Amino acid sequence: MRTPLPIAGVALALGLGACGTTPEAPEPTVELLDARSQLIRLSIDLRGVHPSEQELWAYENSPAPVEMYSTFADAWIEDVRFMPRIKEIFNQRYLLRTGETYFGGLDGIDDRRMADIIANEAYAMLEYVVANDLPYSYMVTAPHTMANLELASYWGIDYPDDAEGGWVPAQYLDGRPHAGMLTMTTMWQRYPSMGGNANRHRANAISKVFLCDDYLSRPIVLNRSAVDQLTIDPENAISVNTGCQSCHASLDPIAANFFGFFNFDAEEGIESTYYRPEQEEDWREYSGKEPAYYGRPTGNIPEFAAELAADSRFLDCAVRTVWEGLTQRQMVDEDWPEVSPHVDAFRTSDMNVKQLVLSVVKSKEYKARAALAPALDDRLAGVKVVSPEQMSSIISDITGYTWYFDGRDGLRNSSLGLPTLAGGIDSQFVTERSYVPTVGMAFIQERLAQAAAWHVAEHDLDPERSNEAQLLLYVTIEDTPESNPEAFEQQIRHLYLAITGHPLDPEATEPEQLIAVWKRIHSVQASPSLAWAGVVSAVLRDPRVILY
Repeated sequence: MRTPLPIAGVALALGLGACGTTPEAPEPTVELLDARSQLIRLSIDLRGVHPSEQELWAYENSPAPVEMYSTFADAWIEDVRFMPRIKEIFNQRYLLRTGETYFGGLDGIDDRRMADIIANEAYAMLEYVVANDLPYSYMVTAPHTMANLELASYWGIDYPDDAEGGWVPAQYLDGRPHAGMLTMTTMWQRYPSMGGNANRHRANAISKVFLCDDYLSRPIVLNRSAVDQLTIDPENAISVNTGCQSCHASLDPIAANFFGFFNFDAEEGIESTYYRPEQEEDWREYSGKEPAYYGRPTGNIPEFAAELAADSRFLDCAVRTVWEGLTQRQMVDEDWPEVSPHVDAFRTSDMNVKQLVLSVVKSKEYKARAALAPALDDRLAGVKVVSPEQMSSIISDITGYTWYFDGRDGLRNSSLGLPTLAGGIDSQFVTERSYVPTVGMAFIQERLAQAAAWHVAEHDLDPERSNEAQLLLYVTIEDTPESNPEAFEQQIRHLYLAITGHPLDPEATEPEQLIAVWKRIHSVQASPSLAWAGVVSAVLRDPRVILY
């Protein structure tokens, strides 16, 4: 079991007996988190923030906790903060947020902002699908792309006159057929194919992204003569060698569908972003394999998309993506009995992403702190680790502070390298998240805590402020431990509750220890703001901020 810290409070998940009988309850399979920890996990996963104390209290004291949990889940997938979370989860599969602009930004637009806009083409489609309760298959069958005004200018897209600059369905102007992500320029700049590769990289990208099947991970056995043949005449070797054909028999027909996007020269620059209908037959000059999808001929990309969306592996891969993203587990064969109900829920809901998410977060395994079966306990994430994006949104919600660098959220934008240092991905060189706390994450948490704590102290202790205090509700800049010890005790207890979501035990020594810290810092510069910044920083570095 991956449990970096113990979580107090255990409840057993009980099964249901048959109607009209009173059988013995089946043996429980997992130990559940306590009620407070369950709701914190749900809120962080669906909204990227902690629940309010009112929400936590209501759930802990509910006479019908199962129903109330479902009520919270149903409400939180409609929260505006749900969409960034679902995009983050799918980016772990799509890997499109690389921070690259490819060919430079537009006049008057910072290159870094242009990189964020380019990366959002597919995720704007995902938002359109989720917000409108469309089937997930629309991601590859949509008869349009998504664009805002800047992307339309950058990629050459017909942007509607009445759209007012936001993200809307739109059409490319270069004659390409439209099939959602399969015909997005952003997709094929992220997964390019030049020279003799002949779209095979793109074909494998489709297989990895939408079928969870990486051709490069398949075992291949080649003898010495086959290697020599590949060196002399690779295309002929691919066509006749049985070891090569084990993959290329299906890979090359997939690749043949996308020669309208093919550019032989990697130096063509912006020219490589155009679709050329006249190149659609160029597969004849390369592999000689006609466009198809696993043995079924396809006349164009929309036909290919329809075959892809109808493949059962397409549905299974979407479920796996969401399940892995929410449980922080890599799916293995032994997990199928646990995952199969989510597949059924996704299928019966016509591939509704929200219903899939609800199916996962309402399962007993999702709410578990431990499994009673050793084999499952070894795989279960009893305590999970926040992503850099979640860390940013949690701290921002608690303190009102976001770690900006030149207008960029340092934990959401990979250009500074901070997300990878904090255990995240950059979608290009680091493509798998770390699900255990790392030294880099501890360092990031420390620096972020210091910056956020100073922001809180400056704001909350300002006698001239006109709005509500963020965290320092019980003390003023005039208070000292000697003049108002009760307020200091109450304030520190409030900090732990507001920052971690867990109240301190009545006998806890943290208030006494942090009052001592306050005094030591205050003795250096006689600054109450600096002293309180030190105290708030210490609480923000509590492990429960990054473990849930």
